[in-house]
Amino acid sequence: MSEPEYGYDEKGMVEDEEVTFTIKCTMRKRWAPQFVSMLRYMQYLGHIGSSRCVSLFSDGDGDFRPDFEIYTEFPEVKPYIEQDGNRYYDAG
Repeated sequence: MSEPEYGYDEKGMVEDEEVTFTIKCTMRKRWAPQFVSMLRYMQYLGHIGSSRCVSLFSDGDGDFRPDFEIYTEFPEVKPYIEQDGNRYYDAG
């Protein structure tokens, strides 16, 4: 028998437990307010129970080149939609 998909139990039911993890982010100071504002808005939407698309334009050929150190292993997931290099992940 194969392992259940991450976040689901053996019967296919969603596991409701929370996980706390740490991500260290290094980026140019001028981009930090936009990035943190996006995270705060995602938190706000969760608190009020509202669904919205939240995005950040990542100008990789400019100077937005964040570096992340993620201290907990998670499986890589495919985007919900991938079109012309744009990726949309579904958290709902």
